[in-house]
Amino acid sequence: MSVPEYTDGKVVIPAELDLAGLKDKSVLITGGGSGLGLAYANAFAKAGAFVTIVDFNKDAGQAAEKALAPKAVFVPCDVRKWEDQVAAFEAAVIKSPRKSLDIVIANAGTIGRDDLYTFDDPGNGPPAKPELRTVDVNLYGTLYTAKLALHYFRRQPLSPEHDRCLIIKGSIAAYADQPGSPQYNVSKWGARGLFRNLRRTVHRENIRVNFVAPWYVRTPILSEKIIEYLEGKGVHFATVDDCARAMLNIASDTTIHGRAFGIVPRVEAPQGYMDLEHDDYQEGDFMKGWQETVLATAQSIVDLA
Repeated sequence: MSVPEYTDGKVVIPAELDLAGLKDKSVLITGGGSGLGLAYANAFAKAGAFVTIVDFNKDAGQAAEKALAPKAVFVPCDVRKWEDQVAAFEAAVIKSPRKSLDIVIANAGTIGRDDLYTFDDPGNGPPAKPELRTVDVNLYGTLYTAKLALHYFRRQPLSPEHDRCLIIKGSIAAYADQPGSPQYNVSKWGARGLFRNLRRTVHRENIRVNFVAPWYVRTPILSEKIIEYLEGKGVHFATVDDCARAMLNIASDTTIHGRAFGIVPRVEAPQGYMDLEHDDYQEGDFMKGWQETVLATAQSIVDLA
C-alpha cells in the first residue's frame, strides 16, 4: 500500500462500492453505540470487518456488541480520558482477527445548551466559569483518538491485508457559522484543522486521513422538537444510510487521502454525499500563495522553536 500525497482534485463518487477489501479489517469507532456511530458499526460488520465499539453509554454499547456478535466487541470509554482510549485501542488490536487496527473513525461527539454563550448579570461580579464538555469531547477527545490511531497504525506491517486509515468526523458546522453554539462551532472547526494539518504529513508513513461533514441528519442528537422546527423551515435532511456509505467508500478505496466529504440531502447530490472541495485553494486565490509559503517554511520554524 502506498498512500498518495495530498493534492487538489475532486473525488468522483462511485455508483457502486467494492467492499471485498474490508473483510477481516479491524475498525475502531468512537461513539459507536448509538446514532451515526452505530450505523457505521453495522455497515462495517455487514461488510465483514471486525468492529471495536467505543462508547460512554454501557447499555448502548453492550446492546450493539450483542447485535453484531461475533463481528464486534464493546469497550466502555470516556473519550475525554486518555487512559480509557488507550485501553480501547489495546482491546481493538488484541481482539481483532489479524491483531491489527486498520481503520479508525473519530466519531464521538456531543452538542447541547452552551453556557459559554450565557450572559450573566454584569452587576454581580465576574461570570460563572463555563462548562466546556462539548470542546472536551468533540475536540480533545478527537485529538486523543488521532494520536492513538497514528501510533497503532505505525506498529503494524504494510501489506494488502492491512490499511492505515483515519476518518475524522466533523460537521457542516466546520464550514458554516452556527450562532449560539460557540463550543460546537469551535470543536468542529478544530477537528477540520486537525485533518488539514495531518493530510500534509501522514502519507509519508502510508497513513490516510480524511474528513466527513454531515448536514442535518435524523439521529438521537436532534430532538423531535428540533427536527420538527427544521422541517417547518423547509430544511432537507441527509440520511443515516448515506453517512454510512460515505464511510465505507473512504475506507474501501485506499487511494482516497486528504479529502473532505459532505453528507448532504439527495437533492444536492445523487449519492447523498460529495467531495466538498472547500479545503482546496483555487488558482488566483491569494491564500494559495500563503499556503505554499507556509508549507515551505513550517517544519524549519518548528525545528528552530
